Amino acid sequence: MEPSNFKCVFTDLDKTLLASGSILTDYTKETIGMLISRGIDFVPSSGRAFNSFPKELLKIQGLKYAVTSNGVSVNEIKTGKPVSTMCIPEKDLRQIVRIAAERKVCTETFVSGQSYCTREYWNDPTIAGKNISERKIYVQATRIPLDDYDSFVMGNIANTEAFDIIANPEIASEIKEELKENFPGVYITHSENFLIEISNLESGKHRGMERCCRILGISPKECIAFGDASNDMEMLQMAGLGIAVANATPECKSAADYVSEFTNNQDAVAKELRKIFKL
Repeated sequence: MEPSNFKCVFTDLDKTLLASGSILTDYTKETIGMLISRGIDFVPSSGRAFNSFPKELLKIQGLKYAVTSNGVSVNEIKTGKPVSTMCIPEKDLRQIVRIAAERKVCTETFVSGQSYCTREYWNDPTIAGKNISERKIYVQATRIPLDDYDSFVMGNIANTEAFDIIANPEIASEIKEELKENFPGVYITHSENFLIEISNLESGKHRGMERCCRILGISPKECIAFGDASNDMEMLQMAGLGIAVANATPECKSAADYVSEFTNNQDAVAKELRKIFKL
């Protein structure tokens, strides 16, 4: 497809658009602005809840929508409100919460575009496993800690948009397989090997892309998508052009049409877009 036929760009945030430390570089901001001035829509698409999107990104003039919580919602950026959203079936979630409690693993819950966790986990995310110490800055910047987290989870069981389980990679892998076998009515994915991301069966970034494209009046085949992890794979496959950044997982790279020579710390998304659109 010729570059002139692409009308929209969907991109993951962490380890794709953003540099380490959730940094949005000036080069990338400038590139997004150049695209928008050309009439090309730019849609950040993340496993993050809307309220944890970088404020600097949301302030860019001309951004219209964001795909959030792994495709659970499509949010209008100007108002922050969802134009499309869905929740995890209550019956399934009750059982998943029980399984997490029995396995004594950490969890996060997403309600009304915000993510919550226990105060203990917020203070020290490494309690979920020694391999996830780098998550501390991110958790403390994006989660709201609750003293009575369990009561909050049960009190919002009917309107939970997403639910995460965090554990050592080996344990996370075991739980993920158990959930996939016993809960075919929910969507299960991951962006890290210590993380299990659970949502409505009709979610996933690719479904969020579909719904956003309907709003914009375009086809997913008229879109370019960027990603780095397993929860980006379906989005890359659905897009007219799917690009994995150089630091992507092998699985994500296999789902892409091609792999960038640049990493997220080298402005991969911006550099590829400037090349494609001759900016």
